[in-house]
Order: sequence, then C-alpha cells, then structure tokens
Amino acid sequence: MGQEQEKTSLGFCREVKAIVARGRQVWHLVGWPQKLALGAAVLVMSLASAANTSIPVLLGKMIDMIPPDSSPRPGLHRLVVLYLGLMGLGYIVRESLNVLRRYLVESTCAQIDKNLCVLIVSHLMKIDLSTLSQEQVGALHGRILRSIEGYVRFLRISFLDFFPAIFTGSFALMAALSRQPRIALIMAGVIPVSVMLTVWQLVTQKGIRLGLLRSRELMDGTVVEQLTGIDYIRAAHSHRQEIHRVAMAAEQRRFREVRHHFEMSLFGSGKALNEALFHLLVIAFAIYLFFQRSIGYGDIMMFSILFLNVMSPLNEIHRFVDEAHESSLRMGDLLEMLAEPTDRSFQPSEVREPRIEVGAPLFLAEGLQVTYRTADGRTRRALDGVSMSIRHGETIGVAGRSGCGKSTWLRVIMRLIHPSSGSAMLGGVPLECVSRESIGRLIGYVGQNPFIFAGTIAENIAYGNEGATPEQIERAARMACIHDEILEMPGGYQARVLERGQNLSGGQRQRLALARVFLKNPPILILDEGTSALDNISERNVQKAINAARADRTVILVAHRLSTLMDSNRIFVFDEGQIAETGTYDELVRRGGVFAELVRSAESGCLTPTGDGPAHEAIGAPTFPKAYPDLLETIPHADAIPLVDAIPLAEKMIA
Repeated sequence: MGQEQEKTSLGFCREVKAIVARGRQVWHLVGWPQKLALGAAVLVMSLASAANTSIPVLLGKMIDMIPPDSSPRPGLHRLVVLYLGLMGLGYIVRESLNVLRRYLVESTCAQIDKNLCVLIVSHLMKIDLSTLSQEQVGALHGRILRSIEGYVRFLRISFLDFFPAIFTGSFALMAALSRQPRIALIMAGVIPVSVMLTVWQLVTQKGIRLGLLRSRELMDGTVVEQLTGIDYIRAAHSHRQEIHRVAMAAEQRRFREVRHHFEMSLFGSGKALNEALFHLLVIAFAIYLFFQRSIGYGDIMMFSILFLNVMSPLNEIHRFVDEAHESSLRMGDLLEMLAEPTDRSFQPSEVREPRIEVGAPLFLAEGLQVTYRTADGRTRRALDGVSMSIRHGETIGVAGRSGCGKSTWLRVIMRLIHPSSGSAMLGGVPLECVSRESIGRLIGYVGQNPFIFAGTIAENIAYGNEGATPEQIERAARMACIHDEILEMPGGYQARVLERGQNLSGGQRQRLALARVFLKNPPILILDEGTSALDNISERNVQKAINAARADRTVILVAHRLSTLMDSNRIFVFDEGQIAETGTYDELVRRGGVFAELVRSAESGCLTPTGDGPAHEAIGAPTFPKAYPDLLETIPHADAIPLVDAIPLAEKMIA
C-alpha cells in the first residue's frame, strides 16, 4: 500500500512539473502587452474578492444586532438600513470589478489565440516537407486547433475562475481566522483531503486522456481523407467500407469517453461528499461555540457562508487541474510543432543572388544524390549520381517511367528537398546559398494538381503577384486560353472558386495556374505535367504562348504526352534515379533506348511490365502502386498487355 502511495505521489509530482514547465514555455510566447493586461486582471480580481468577503461579515454583524425577542431598540432600523446599503454596495463593486476583469481576460485571450495561430501556421509553412508528409492533414489540422484552443481555455479558466476563487477562499479563510481560529482550522482541513482526491484523479486519468486525444486526431484524419477522395469513393461505390472505418474510429472514441466520464463522475461524487462532510462539521462546531457563548448566532451564518467561499477554490481546483492536465498535453503538441526545425532553405548560410543571363549556365549538377526513407524504414535513392548542365534560354524536356526521379529532380531545383550528396548550382551560385525569395521570384511552377484556393478567379490568377492590374490579369488569362471561359462564368473574373477549385474542371484549374505563372513572368518556367488535363486544342494554344516566351527564359517540361517534347532543345530521360539518355526527340527515337520504348508504348496504347513502374506515364495510364511490388508477379510474362485488360487487372489487385 505504501509503495502504491509513493508511486502515485511521484507520478503526481512529475505531472505537476511537466504542467509547470510547459506552461512556462508557452508563457514566453505571450507578448508583454498581454502579460500586463492579465496582471491588471489579477489586481482587479483581488479587489473583487475583498468586496465579496465583506458581504457575509456584514451580514453576520447585522444579524447579531437584531435582538432574539424582536424588542425594538433605538436607531436599530437605521443601522439595519446602513448594513444593507453597505452589503448592496459590496455587490455592486464586486460585479463591476468582475465585468472589468472578464473584459481584460477575454480580450487578452482572444489576442493570444490570434498570435499563437499566426505563429504556428507561419512556422509550419517553413518546416521540412518530409515532416509534414508523415502526418494526416486532418489530424495535423485538428492538433493545431486543439493545442491552441487548449492553452487559451486554460488561461480563461485560470483568470476567470481559478484565481478569483483562490482570492475569494483566501480572504474568507483570513476572515474566519480573525474571528474564530478553531473554526478556521476545520475549514482548512478540507483542503488536503480534496487535494489528495485530485491527485488520484490526475494520475489515473492521464492514459485515458491521451487515448481520447489520439482517437480524436484519428477521426479528424479519417474524415478529411474521405472528403478529399469523395469522387473516387462514390465512383467505386465503397462508401460502406468508409462508413465502417468511421464507425470503428467513433466506437473507439465512444468507449474511451464513456469510461472517462464514468470514472470522473465517481471522483466528482467523492469530492462533493468530502465537502459536505466538512460543511456539516463547521456548522456543528459553530453551533457548539454558540451554546458556549463564544460566538453570536449571526456568526453561525457567517461561518457557513465563509466555508462556501473557502470551498470555491476547491471546487475550481478540480476543474482547474483537470483542464491544466489536458491543456498541458495539448501544449506539449504545440511545443513539439514549434520545436520542429525550420527547413534550411529558409536559413541559407550565405545568401547570394543567382545571375540569370541568356546563354550562360543556369543549372549545373554533379553527382547529385537524394535518398529517402520508406515506410518499412529502409533507405532508397530517388536520385543516384545525376550530373547535368542547362543553359538559360533552353527548352528542356524530361521523360521517364513513373517513379524514376523526374519530380524529385524538379523539387531539388526548387529547394523543396535537399540532396544528400553531390553539388548543384543555380545561376552560378551554390543552391544552398539561394534564398526562398530568389526561388520564388525566378521560378514559376505548374504541377499536375495546381494550388487553387477559395476566392475569386482574379484572386487566384493574381496569387503571388500583388499589385497586378485587371488588364494584366486578363492578358495572362488570354495567354493561358481561359479568358473566354471566364467571361461565361457568372461574375466573370469575380466568379467564386470553391476550395481546391472543386467547381472547375481539371483543365480549367491547370489553365488558371498557367495564367498565374504567365502573369508572374519568371525567367524559369517548370511544367510538371502542367498541361496534362488540357485537350489537344487548348494544349496547342498554350504551347504557342510558351514558345513565344522561350527566347528569354528557360522552360522545363515534364509531359505525359511525349509529342509535347518534340520542340525541346534537349530531353533528359530518367531511369531508376539516373539520367539514362540525353538528346533531341529524333535522336532519342533513333537511338532505340528507354525513350524509344516509351514512344512505342504510347503509339501502341499498351503497358509494358518493365522498370520500376509497369505503367508508363508517357500515355497518362494508371500506374501500379509501389506498395504492391508483388503485383508484377501476377502479370503474364508477355511483351505487352493491352490497356483494356491492364486497367481491370490493376483495379482488382489494388482492391
């Protein structure tokens, strides 16, 4: 039994230390104006507590003045009116100060909420992308909101409920001590028992609380994941499977919540019975002292009310410690996110500006190597010894099978990921010395799934180009072949776009992103499947706009339609993280290597089970996921499988 108590005591001490340490860390994030405002709130609440304590003291004195036999005394009515007036004034002062305190606390907490939200989002925007990729978007979003909400709620409870209750209880205990020390001693006796019950509750509920937090994050991640893929879920008629996933996660959360609330109700009942027992003891002892003529009968009521005031912080300490414990867990998440190191592209050791001149070397790479860790913990090479040279003004095509390293190489250029070895230079400057500002100014990027946000058409085109005029926006839209379609929309350029551009077609989203890049007019243009969703006519028109701007800019094209690369000055063919071939379109076709095989596959409309991905992105066909390496073993060993047979086979194996 002694060992169990010792373990509980040690566990409580550790938890209190963790709560205090996390609270101090987050407190440092609060600005001085907010700290001063909360300090003023503490002063106000102390004055309000003094006014509150004066009320039962005045009440007891007034009752003691009234004779038991109701016999009239000269001036008694005036004294009663005076005491009632003073009590009324006490109520007015108390409530006025409470209004001021609430305003100070609420306005300060709202400002802290805003500041923390901006702080953590700005930090997450700068951390390593590999860290973000390991998180479910919905779970991360829920963790951000709950961590900030938990800390702000903790501040509100502290300054609106707990600290005022502490002041009220302290003043009440001092008033009782000055009037009758023995009764004050009985009042104080309730404190250690209540604290012991709270300690027991805190230690036993920690694991359940953590489980509840994680189950809520799991639910958030599952729902956001489903909403993101709602089109496929509906097309595949797999909603029952997804509903089952939600039901399982919800049942897990329900079971933990029921257990938690049941145990909390037991603790709550124990605390209430303890408080009732000591209240009865205070009243009984006060009556005993009255019969001993040590106190007046008005003091019995005064001590009863003062005991309720002493119980005020004990009633709040249960909720305060409860909230402090949960908030400390959430503050731990907040501090963990803020402790994530900033991506080194935001903190170059030496900032140097790249020199961009037509004909001069633009991008040089020597022995470039990028590694990543797979889900099973193994290390794989996404790029393996890549060496190349690109001059400014060239149009560079990029081709290769799925997963061969094309997009990884583009992400290296944009400093979204960092090579593990080798060297890379942009505009004659080591890539490590190029700032994010320079990258954003020099490179325009359009991917297969462009970033479209909820707002107007004009706002989406002008994104990243502050100060763009309506004429410039319209000119960019014309270059991207979307101007006429915009005019047909209700509101034209002021038409509303839903989140992720859900009310636009895939081609419209890509052309909006292209218009954004044309408006930006950067010297380097990267299209990573940037025209994959366009029809042939639109792609031809967009290609003309790109060709017209080729003279003074570098264009890098990754295209699933290999015919798009015909006009490229050179084509880099990637294979298994290396550059397998380099040359013009015609040279590579005549060479009969990997590129020629991709062209033949595109022309014949079939898939070949070779390389690191059985489906060639050259024709935009669905690729077999890397998560199913045994899939190829089920495919008959033939030179090619017709597309109409391959797609059902792939869907069957993936399902």
